[in-house]
Amino acid sequence: MTWRALLGLVLGGATAALGALILGEYEFTGSLPWVAGPLFGLVIGEVVVSVGRSRHPVVGAVAAALAFAGIAWAGWIDSTEGVEPIKDLVWVSAALAAATAYLRTAGLPRRRRAASDAGS
Repeated sequence: MTWRALLGLVLGGATAALGALILGEYEFTGSLPWVAGPLFGLVIGEVVVSVGRSRHPVVGAVAAALAFAGIAWAGWIDSTEGVEPIKDLVWVSAALAAATAYLRTAGLPRRRRAASDAGS
C-alpha cells in the first residue's frame, strides 16, 4: 500500500466522520436509508479513489468498513445517542453504503480472456 492510498483512506475516514455527524441529525425513516446509504458509500469510495488512486480489494474493504461505520454512527446519533433503540433501517443503510463503497473502490472482478480468445 502506498502513502497516497493511505492518505486516501485517512481522508475517507474523516469524510465518513463528518458525514455521520451531518446525517445523524435526520431520522432514518421512509426513503432516507435507501437513498442515503448508497450515496454515502459512493462519496466515501470516491474520496478514497480520487486521493489514493488505488483500486485494490484491501482498500475497498477498508473503505466499506468506513462507510458502514459512518452510517452506524449516524444511526446512533439519530437514536438520541443510545437512549432509543437504533432503527433497523440503519443497518440496511449501512450495508448498502458498505457495498457501494467497496464496489466504487475495488471495482467488479473482471473476467480474464483466455489465450485462444485474445487472437480472434
